[in-house]
Amino acid sequence: MAKGKSEPDVVKYISHNDLEIVKERIPEEFCTRLRDIFIWSESYGVRELGFVTRKGRRDVNLSAFLPYRVSLRRFLIKGQSSLEFGTSPRGQWTPWAIRRFLLYDVFLHEIGHLQVVEKTTSNINRKFASETLAQKFADDLRRKLWSSNFDHPDPVHNSPQPDELSIIPFWQGLDKKQRFNLVEKVVQAPHEELPDLNEFGKLDENQEKFLTRALCFGLN
Repeated sequence: MAKGKSEPDVVKYISHNDLEIVKERIPEEFCTRLRDIFIWSESYGVRELGFVTRKGRRDVNLSAFLPYRVSLRRFLIKGQSSLEFGTSPRGQWTPWAIRRFLLYDVFLHEIGHLQVVEKTTSNINRKFASETLAQKFADDLRRKLWSSNFDHPDPVHNSPQPDELSIIPFWQGLDKKQRFNLVEKVVQAPHEELPDLNEFGKLDENQEKFLTRALCFGLN
């Protein structure tokens, strides 16, 4: 956790290990130009979530550090929805939706920018995929990856399931402090055993099932 003079506390939502899991799922031919993945240590006011180095187009830079309280709604484009990533269209996003968006939209979008679309041109802006093509690449690949179940205990590597969607009204009913505490538990996962969740009120079976997966990554 880091704190600037005029910004809220920020937390690291994704790791290099998370990114490697996604990278291994991407067809090899799409990653031939990828050399390094760098994670920012600052939030930069949530103005930009990722970019590729212009010279050579081989390195991907991603923002993993974001505020505890944040909505990524303004980064959605036409055809996307907050529910696709597992959160409500209004208010603060759930931490698992933020993680899923960074991994399966932002990261895939930057991989899209590495794709060569005009081999013969010397104009770098025309040689590689534009914003529109990079986003189409990300949307198409994400939905293909999510079209079948991926056997991994961390729920963010699949599309939101019914037990996760049942968390949305629960999340909306939490106060600021409770959300802060739950985000902290999520980003510290995996826990060896399910942390005490009594402060968050009564959970139904589906909600407890999902939080067990989100906090323990299937260890219990």
